[in-house]
Amino acid sequence: MLEELKLILESTTITPYTIIVRLFVSFFLGGLIGVERQMRRRDAGMRTFTLICLGSTAAMLISIWIPQTYPDFLNGDPGRIAAQVLTGIGFLGAGAIIQNRGGIQGLTTAACIWVVAVVGLAVGAGMYLAAGVTTLATLFVLLSMEKLEKRMYLDGVNKILTIHCSIASPNLKAIRTILENQNVYIVSFSYEIDYEKNKSTITYKVNVRSKSSYSILFAEVYRLGYISQIRLLA
Repeated sequence: MLEELKLILESTTITPYTIIVRLFVSFFLGGLIGVERQMRRRDAGMRTFTLICLGSTAAMLISIWIPQTYPDFLNGDPGRIAAQVLTGIGFLGAGAIIQNRGGIQGLTTAACIWVVAVVGLAVGAGMYLAAGVTTLATLFVLLSMEKLEKRMYLDGVNKILTIHCSIASPNLKAIRTILENQNVYIVSFSYEIDYEKNKSTITYKVNVRSKSSYSILFAEVYRLGYISQIRLLA
């Protein structure tokens, strides 16, 4: 039994047995990454990632099967169908990215969608080791590196800083310099302009360190001369 399974795993010929085994492996690996996303209550969860991995594996199997079954087929390039998977998956990943007031959400999920598609292609090509290592590395990044990212901000808290300007074109570089000098670091920001009223609003998501002084920060920003209102919220 084990010897037969080994032969199936090592086979470079697409047979009903290799199809079943590779789709099963794809189902398992895609589900692993999907579980992590599901546990974090992401819109793209276990079902989405499992389907992406299965679909990519099936596409790769078809891509290999066509030139194998029709050797005289002039366009039987094994990489042709598989190559289009990564192109198509880009649109699906773009749909997972949300832009909200200049801030971007969903980049990690979009990256996971792309990675799990590659995992599916690797399984379809019979590269089980590459697929397994990529899956484990992806889970490590998702589970462990988030803790490392949080440690980088242990000394501070994230807040929303809103700056209302009486001009349409404030000096963003000068504002950034003031923030950094006061131990306030920009995570993301949005920029809105009202040309009719010649006003603008800058909304920053910032990490504020414990040694930051809000009064000094506000005074330094206000000193720019065109600041009408500053608001810092948790």
